[in-house]
Amino acid sequence: MQLSMTPYQGDELLSVGIQVFNPGDTDQDALEEQHSNIQIRNTETQFMPFHLKNTLEQSGFWGEVRVVPRDAKGLDVMVYGKVIESDGEDLALDVQVVDSQGLTWIDRIYRDQLDKADYEQVIIGKQGPFQNIYNAIANDMATQRRRMDTITVKQLRRTTQLVFAADLVPGAYGEYVQDVGGQVMVVRLPAEDDPLWQRVNQISVRNEMFFDALNHTYEPFYQKMWKPYVEWRRYNLVEQLSIRQSRKDSIKKATAGILMIAAAILLEMNDVEDSSIIRDVLVIGGTQVIINGVNISKTAEIHRETLKELADSFSTEAQTIRIELEGQTVALTGSVDEQMAQWQNILRKLYESENEFPDVDLTDE
Repeated sequence: MQLSMTPYQGDELLSVGIQVFNPGDTDQDALEEQHSNIQIRNTETQFMPFHLKNTLEQSGFWGEVRVVPRDAKGLDVMVYGKVIESDGEDLALDVQVVDSQGLTWIDRIYRDQLDKADYEQVIIGKQGPFQNIYNAIANDMATQRRRMDTITVKQLRRTTQLVFAADLVPGAYGEYVQDVGGQVMVVRLPAEDDPLWQRVNQISVRNEMFFDALNHTYEPFYQKMWKPYVEWRRYNLVEQLSIRQSRKDSIKKATAGILMIAAAILLEMNDVEDSSIIRDVLVIGGTQVIINGVNISKTAEIHRETLKELADSFSTEAQTIRIELEGQTVALTGSVDEQMAQWQNILRKLYESENEFPDVDLTDE
């Protein structure tokens, strides 16, 4: 992975939001083909972005990097991921990286394939079995960042602020930015000493509190999931290789058995002298070989059932986030997207209640 030799400072640091990944095709048959299930896939959509977050932080090219829900605002660069394929052997992610101006930095599919030896290089909490994909995403983002000069960075950060303001208070700042063919254009600038604009900037800082609190809840989940998730991947790879080999052995043995029985039939049809014993041996032997082939297929099925039992042990539960805000404790519940909606409502209350503190009730009803 590329590392920044001279880390950016102050106003040149861009914030990054990584949206919880899209699980992709969650059809039961599609998941079973990957020896997975909906529980594991949902777990991956939260584990993967958090690991990408840690990878980006290690690169030194960015400011704050956080995992965020859908509709998150106030971030300079957003990363969107979709799981195309994920098992212990193959991983494919469809990744898009877009900045607050609507410019697409990256739009590509990242793939990697492992063998059992790759799992020996895993470092819990730092280097995953598919680390090459995460490093590739980080390197591509770093390449885009290095192409930006100071003026471009400042324009992007100002756009981020105005997009946040337009979303928070559309009546006041909605006309400051316009969507022109998918690109966000700044058409007006607020005065720096405008008290309303200063208020928006203060609320923007509080918006980061939610992202920090959300990532604080992800951290223990991420650490807890490392060992079982990596072991599931490793076990899944072993199972797939075993199933693959079992199928080959089953086909070979069944084919050999059929050939032996066919040979016995030919002896019978050609009325070969003194061939009765040979025929019997071929028929009995061929039948047994076929039975053995079927037994191997049953063993492969047992492997699948064992894998499913392991997969069913994964689950995720929504957590309650509590944030101290303006002297009050705000509780956000439900999924991360529901929490995001509650938080946005609270921030709007916060803006509208400027002259009423501390009497306003910030709890979401």
